[in-house]
Amino acid sequence: MRDRRQRDASGLAVVEGPRAVDGALASGATLEAVFARPELISRYAPEGAPADHPDAQRLGAGYRQQIGAIHPVPADVLDPLADAMNPQGVLAIARFADAPLDEAATAERVVVLEAVRDPGNAGAVVRSAVAVGFGAVIATHGSTDLWSPKALRGAAGLTFGPLVCRGHSTAEVLSALSDAGHVRVRATPDGDVGVDRLPSAERMTLVVGNEAHGPSTEAVGGTDVAVSIPMQRPVDSLNVAVAAAVLMYTMREAAGNS
Repeated sequence: MRDRRQRDASGLAVVEGPRAVDGALASGATLEAVFARPELISRYAPEGAPADHPDAQRLGAGYRQQIGAIHPVPADVLDPLADAMNPQGVLAIARFADAPLDEAATAERVVVLEAVRDPGNAGAVVRSAVAVGFGAVIATHGSTDLWSPKALRGAAGLTFGPLVCRGHSTAEVLSALSDAGHVRVRATPDGDVGVDRLPSAERMTLVVGNEAHGPSTEAVGGTDVAVSIPMQRPVDSLNVAVAAAVLMYTMREAAGNS
C-alpha cells in the first residue's frame, strides 16, 4: 500500500525564477527540463556551464547532473508562460514526490499547515522550516498546494528538501503524530503558555492555522499544548508565516534542551 500511495502522490511541478530554481537544485530536486532566456541559460548547462556560477558552492558540485533537457527561449515567448507578475526569465519542470503520513510523522520536528490558503504564506512557512531544520511539512485538506508555482517561489524552491505530505484531514494527521510520540503544539493568540514556557520533547509538532478563522475544533481537540507569542497593543495577531517562524525557532531551542 505504501508504494502505491507514493506513486500516486508524485508528479511534476513548475519552478519559476533563478532563486527558486537554485533552491530546488540545492534541495536535491531533479529538473526534467529548464527553459531560460538565452542570456541565463549558461548557468544551468550541464556542459560548459561557468565554473564561477554565483551559487555553485551552495548548490554543490553535482548540481548539473540533476538537470535534464535545457532550452533557450526568447523572453517574449517565455515570459507570458510564467505565473509570476514579474517573470525572471527561468522556468523549470521538477519532479516531486509526497511522503506517506506515517513516514512524515517519524521526523523529530514537524510543522502542520491547517487550512493555510495563501500560497505565499505557505511557501514562507516551508522556507523557515528548512532554515530551522524541521524534517517534515504537512498540509491538511483545505490548505493551498505546496507544489504550486507561487508556493514554491515563497519557499525559494526549498520545498524539495523536507518530507512533504498533503491530502489528509486534520484529525488523521494529528492522530498519526500522536501515535509517533509527538507533543503537538497549537499556535493561538490566547494560548495556555507563552513561548518562554514551551515544553521540550524529543518529537514535537507545530500546528499553524488559518489567520481569519483560527484553529479548527479538530486542531483544538487534537493538540497537547496551546502556545501564544506575546504582543504589544494594538497588535492582536501576526502573519501566519511570521508566527510559525518564531515558534519553530523556539522549538529548535527546545530540541537542544530536551
